[in-house]
Amino acid sequence: FGGHHLGINVTLAGRENVLSPTHTGTQPATYTLDGRTIRPLGDENDKAFALINALNAEQQKQAILGFEVRNLVLGPGADGTMIQPEGVRAAAFTPAQRTMLLELAREWVGILGDEAAAAKMKEIQSGITDTYFAWAGPTTVGKGAYFRIQGPSVFIEYAQQGAGENNIDHIHTIYRDPTNDYAARMTKR
Repeated sequence: FGGHHLGINVTLAGRENVLSPTHTGTQPATYTLDGRTIRPLGDENDKAFALINALNAEQQKQAILGFEVRNLVLGPGADGTMIQPEGVRAAAFTPAQRTMLLELAREWVGILGDEAAAAKMKEIQSGITDTYFAWAGPTTVGKGAYFRIQGPSVFIEYAQQGAGENNIDHIHTIYRDPTNDYAARMTKR
């Protein structure tokens, strides 16, 4: 199921299901409907900024990439590609920081039904010490930034499209499972 800002790949086999890869995006990032402000991907943005700002100075130094990233590195068309992990390793996180990282990942995993999402979150949690969090851009809420979560069974990117820290109105994200995109594990049985 797809469109420019939505590409959902779901494979079902009995009680098992895989939601990977999935692309979500939005433009505009904020709009008003019936007098309410709507922010698609707002929780993802807010949780990411909360996490980067919960890191201590040394952790931030490791997390923040020394270059600008304005597009998905492993977005659509990058199937089967892997990159070297960058950023700060969650093994160095406090328990509270790990919880924040898991809650951030849950924003994508939670698209699945409760049972499947719980199983996937358990899998991500089991690899948390080998999971990395990388950031590019300002750490001030409301500014354009990029982040990545990369672990043994998860790869999530969030990229605000276009140049400049004030360009925050066009967002692309990707959720992948490097071990199971398109249900590779299920189809090899």
